[in-house]
Amino acid sequence: MKPTTSIGAAAALVLVTSGFLGGCGGGGSSTPPPPVPTIQNINSSTTPTSPVGLPIEINGSGFQAAPGKVNFKQGSTSIDVVPAASAWSDTGAVAVVPATALTAPGTVSVTVVTSGGTSNAVTLNLVGTITFNPSQMSWGTTMALPKPMTGLRAVAVPGTSSTSAFAIVTGGYDGTANTNIVWANNLNQDGTVGSATNTTWITITTNPLPTTLAHHAMAEADDTNSLVAVGKRYVYVIGGQVNFADAPGGTNTVYIANVDSTAGTVGTWTASTNTLPKSLLGLSATVHNGFLYVAGGLDTNGNPVKDIYSAPINSDGTIGTWTTSTNTLPTARAFGTMFVFGGIIYYVNGDPNASLLPNSQGVGDTLVYYASAVRGVIGLWTPNANSTPANRAKGVLYTAYGQVITGEGVYSGNPGSKEMETATVNANNTTTAALNPWTGLTGTTDPGANVFNAAAFTSPLFAPTTNGPRFLLLGGQAFTATTGLGGALSSTVHYNTAP
Repeated sequence: MKPTTSIGAAAALVLVTSGFLGGCGGGGSSTPPPPVPTIQNINSSTTPTSPVGLPIEINGSGFQAAPGKVNFKQGSTSIDVVPAASAWSDTGAVAVVPATALTAPGTVSVTVVTSGGTSNAVTLNLVGTITFNPSQMSWGTTMALPKPMTGLRAVAVPGTSSTSAFAIVTGGYDGTANTNIVWANNLNQDGTVGSATNTTWITITTNPLPTTLAHHAMAEADDTNSLVAVGKRYVYVIGGQVNFADAPGGTNTVYIANVDSTAGTVGTWTASTNTLPKSLLGLSATVHNGFLYVAGGLDTNGNPVKDIYSAPINSDGTIGTWTTSTNTLPTARAFGTMFVFGGIIYYVNGDPNASLLPNSQGVGDTLVYYASAVRGVIGLWTPNANSTPANRAKGVLYTAYGQVITGEGVYSGNPGSKEMETATVNANNTTTAALNPWTGLTGTTDPGANVFNAAAFTSPLFAPTTNGPRFLLLGGQAFTATTGLGGALSSTVHYNTAP
């Protein structure tokens, strides 16, 4: 996720309800002397990165049962943070990066201090934030996909510098059958794709998906969000419908491929030995602090599920054993959107109804749920006090700088009337409102694509002149009503041209 505005300490404390910090060690006797604490990693990442004002997860050993302190040192500035007792255990602590006195972008040295001494120092990369107003957006189009497609998925893969990144697109339904297509292209800072040499999307003919798929989930892991080697990039294709004729179908297979961070080429796809506990399509997935999270979806009978799964990402990009959370979604749903920010996982909208035809139109609901998500453990889900204006399903979601934007999809009302709406993260999480009230966007502030089952992502690059975030919307099927199979498929790629 892109860097965002700050979440306060009150929000950070929500993290500890998950049970991650429940296994505190005993105080022990005064002899032998307590051990010197050791930090293993921050945020389960090889190159940990965070904005100021957000909580970080510090993993290690010898922290003792009672809280010590976390020291942040940048140049001559040294700041001590004392986490709450509930945010501390012998093997981990959750601390909020100080929002004042530290310079971002930049680096800060992090240590843990207890009665046993001071730990080793780990460097945390601080990223800058900007003020971003979604109501100032305007949209354009960039290089179209090689063919119209719906039920496709896409992710952005960072390159080797702050000015390089790539888009990877997989699968989808082309109007006749589900496909095993893999497309790739370079991303530009202004949100466009392609270059003087990449005048069309590159079809990865040597490494297509091993099977046809649509309505799957995709996620991306790199050294900033996982414990993989520096410069390594991995993409995951999770579940999905294999054959269009299946009613509705679904698979539990997870495919993994590496992406060259210098050229954007996609390597050989391998099927993980750790399959999903259940065959699903219309599911949502994301990577956060070294763990892959999956939520919701349709089972093989066409019924939505409440299930939440998590699995650690290993150093070689493979995934570990899946854990089924005991804290499921409050209501079963599919075709919703999901993201994790500051140790909080959000599930937005989705279709609570059974469906045998994933390409069909059907309205969702307005509900938003959130829970803590720390080291793969999900806390209790809470309904957000502010629901969305539209009962949206099969839509898209973007996040940037504390803003959350949901849009497109199928919803009640006239097609094109509620294309996008936005909310901000609530810094204090007051009155069960982790997200503040939603505001609808109209006119030039939305792309006017009027599609559902499209692919979408937030670019990891900033626009060079305005430093604004760039959002891309790819393909989809025309939203024409609240029932039926919808209209024409789209090959258009939209992106916001401002601010």
